[in-house]
Amino acid sequence: MSTEELPRRWPHARNTARDLLQMLAEALLLFLIVSVLTGRFEVHQVSMEPNLHEGQRVVVSKLEKLWPTWLISPAEAATEHKGPALGLQHGQIVVLYKSPTDRAEDPLIKRIIALPGETLFIRDDAVYVDGAPLDERYIHGARTSCNSYCSPLTLGADQYFVMGDNRPNSLDSRTFGPISGEQIIGRVILRYWPLNQLAFYP
Repeated sequence: MSTEELPRRWPHARNTARDLLQMLAEALLLFLIVSVLTGRFEVHQVSMEPNLHEGQRVVVSKLEKLWPTWLISPAEAATEHKGPALGLQHGQIVVLYKSPTDRAEDPLIKRIIALPGETLFIRDDAVYVDGAPLDERYIHGARTSCNSYCSPLTLGADQYFVMGDNRPNSLDSRTFGPISGEQIIGRVILRYWPLNQLAFYP
């Protein structure tokens, strides 16, 4: 290679390096966005059996919690829905902290049973929300016993009532009461492990 050819090749090398750096920066930005919007958790409890088992791994969406209040409020006013119109809904599975202040504890995984503003009570092994019995096919016939919180209870503006599907073996809102939106880490959207049990959750 002659010395006259080197200056012609340097711009090409600079362009390649710039393209590589740009690609790495875009990949890092995408990783950061995905990390903010989602989380990955391993199930360590039996409270969601037979639908989720110990050792399974799930992806959690944090997007519902990121909707700004100014956007959610008009949407709520335009509908008769009592819960956040753009947020969490009945029957969704969430990962949460039991304590509103202690983030060192292991998160729990539960199902949303009642939303802000709704009235819930448990009677004769059945769950009622706003006076109507819930159709809880996901508990596969398990009986819902009553603990501390079972009398008619009207949830506050930012309160949720959660329970595990394995009702006889679940520490949930029946014992520790309603939780606030701040205690919810996010909503389960995907079970990705084991691979042969891959499942999406609406």
